Amino acid sequence: MNQRTHAWLAIRAVKLLEDSKEVRGLVKLLKPHVRTAAIGAWIPDLQDSKRGSGDIDNHVLKMELYDGLQKIRFTASKDEMLKRLGPGRLMTSYLKADSHLTSQWWQQPYKASPQPGQHLGNRAMALSVTIIDLLILGDPPVARLVPGAVKFAESLDPEARSAAEQIATYFFMLSHFLADSCMPCHCDARPLSAYAANLHHELETRWSKKVGTYFDKSKLLKCTDTPDAVMAKARSIDSQFGYKLPVKIPKLPVEDVWKDVVNVCRGSFAVANILAPVKDYPLDTDEKPSLDKIIKDYGEQHVAKIDKVAMHDAIVNIALTWKHIWQKFR
Repeated sequence: MNQRTHAWLAIRAVKLLEDSKEVRGLVKLLKPHVRTAAIGAWIPDLQDSKRGSGDIDNHVLKMELYDGLQKIRFTASKDEMLKRLGPGRLMTSYLKADSHLTSQWWQQPYKASPQPGQHLGNRAMALSVTIIDLLILGDPPVARLVPGAVKFAESLDPEARSAAEQIATYFFMLSHFLADSCMPCHCDARPLSAYAANLHHELETRWSKKVGTYFDKSKLLKCTDTPDAVMAKARSIDSQFGYKLPVKIPKLPVEDVWKDVVNVCRGSFAVANILAPVKDYPLDTDEKPSLDKIIKDYGEQHVAKIDKVAMHDAIVNIALTWKHIWQKFR
């Protein structure tokens, strides 16, 4: 996703949290900063933010056929993957109804081979732990929102304590990686999914056009709309993708952010193999079809379903993971 799409997804997740009425303290922390903290959703894509780890891409978990010694570890049946993804994601029902991927495809082992620490699951886990620490060290306004008390807080230098604006920015940074796990091309090692190929950036451009320019950095940071107005605008985009968000936010299917993101990436890899059907574009193909060719060959609805699944699940992933972090303090 590009900057405007990432900003919209994170703000929409705040609105979903507010509508669910499940974590009111978290909403009180995030809501006042939805416009200014939105830069957090863009930071992971900015070159300056990679100074500590070089230019290595850490937004992906690109899977391919695995031929190593631990094949059982990297094989998951369709039923097993649906169980791991949980009932709250559209990806689950989409894959359950799918007939493109054969039983043979599901019986094969798939694995990504990123650099240590350099993939979506690792980044999401690291930020989740950091956010928990920031909440523990929160300044008095934050401490009043977070359940429970921190006995050593009064011994801290006031300047060392976390402000709501800082914590909100980190929540938005986390949203970037949670959303990227729902981007099929981020999880598919076929050359057709590379950003420099056609399909990846054309799909993101398609989503960006549906979101519109309101959430562009140049506009959002200068915007004087109230948080309620900004979130209402975010909710109005739902109609562009045709999904209906849940009234109650589902629980994290596993009590581990790292495992959950890896599972979502594995599901997104399956979605990628449906978007560019593996029967026509096998795992060893060098072909790089355009989005127009995919639409011409398989129909507009074929891609529209991917739009719906990816955007719905990105918002739900963000909201359920944020909720999971907040509820650690119960």
